Amino acid sequence: MPGSMKAMVLSKFGGFDAFEMRDVPVPAVGPRQVRVRVHATAINPLDYQIRRGDYADYVPLPAIIGHDVSGVVEEKGVNVSEFEPCDEVYYTPRIFGGPGSYAEQHVADVDLVARRTTSRIWKRPI
Repeated sequence: MPGSMKAMVLSKFGGFDAFEMRDVPVPAVGPRQVRVRVHATAINPLDYQIRRGDYADYVPLPAIIGHDVSGVVEEKGVNVSEFEPCDEVYYTPRIFGGPGSYAEQHVADVDLVARRTTSRIWKRPI
């Protein structure tokens, strides 16, 4: 899918002011990946440590971080049979394995993704 999306990009290590809202390209989907429209993400201890600069050797800047995702499959790779567009899913992105979840959309390997239970309801993003 061509186009752009909004993302919170870590432009320097430091405090909360280290992030900038930017337009970035929508990520391409590989053969065993899904592209997910992010409905919810979180700030966990790893994200705080990355922002602070604890893992500077593993996270080249600028970077999109974020390691918790809940959302809806928008697109699937050609070799994906486990999920379909509109499936509600959640996962933790591969740590230090590429862009994170502080964006409107995220691409993940199918082996990381699970279906969301129907017992929880999302709130609309702000």
